[in-house]
Amino acid sequence: MRRFVKLSMLLVFVSSFAFGQKVALVTFYVDKYINYDKATADTRSSYQDRTLADDPDFDLRPLLEEFYNTFRKEYVKDFPFELVDEKVVIESDMYKAYSGLDGVEDTDSVDFYRENINDRFIAIDGYNVLLSGGNLLRSWRTEAHLLEMFPDVDGVMFVYMHYQFEPKVNIGGMGNAGMRAFINIDLFNKEAKKVFKMEEFATSKKSVPLINGVPIMTTEKILPLCASATERLLEDLEKEFPKLVKKVDKNL
Repeated sequence: MRRFVKLSMLLVFVSSFAFGQKVALVTFYVDKYINYDKATADTRSSYQDRTLADDPDFDLRPLLEEFYNTFRKEYVKDFPFELVDEKVVIESDMYKAYSGLDGVEDTDSVDFYRENINDRFIAIDGYNVLLSGGNLLRSWRTEAHLLEMFPDVDGVMFVYMHYQFEPKVNIGGMGNAGMRAFINIDLFNKEAKKVFKMEEFATSKKSVPLINGVPIMTTEKILPLCASATERLLEDLEKEFPKLVKKVDKNL
C-alpha cells in the first residue's frame, strides 16, 4: 500500500485535542462515482453512467458496512480522544434535518443537489451524507454548522470512501487494470479548523484486460474489483493505523 498522510496543522493546534476530549463522527459514506480520469473520455462517460445507475449488481453498501464495523471495532480505540455515542449525533433532530446545503437559497437548486447526493452517495444508516469544506467563509462551512449543533464536543470527524480506476500495466493502451480504494478521515477542531486529513489507498489484486486504453469489464466485474481493493486496504490498515494515529498525536 502506498500511503499519503497530510497533516495540516500550525503550532496553535498543539493543544487542540488530548485524551479525555470528545469528537463527534458526523458522516460515514461511500461515493458510488468511480473515478475514471485515467481512462479514455468515452470510457469515463460509459462507466460513470453504469456505476451511478441503480444496478443490483453494483452495490457498495456491504463494503461500506464492512469498513464501518472495522472502524468502530478496531480503529476507534487508537484515537487520542473519545468518540461520542453515535446516538447523540444521529438521533438529534437538528442533525436529522440538516442537509449541508445552507446558503443554497434556490429551491430548485436544493432539490437538484439533494437528488444528486442521493443518487451518488451511500451512507451508513442514520448518518447524513455531509461534505466538508465547500466555502471560503469558515462560518458557512458544514463543519462549522455541526460544531454549533453539538457545542459540547471538541471536534467533528468526516469519514468517507471512494474508488478510482487504475491501470497496472499500460503499454500503448494494452495491458491490465484494477481498482484503487481510498479511505479518508478529516478532523476539525472546535474552531472548525482542519487538524488533519488522512488518505489511505490500495489497489486491487484482481485485474481486467486493458485494450486500447479501455478496461474490458461488465458492470458485474466492477464490484469484485472494488471488493478486492477494499480487502487489501483493510489488511494494510490493520497494521498501519496505530502508527498513523501516533504520528498524528505527536502533532496535536
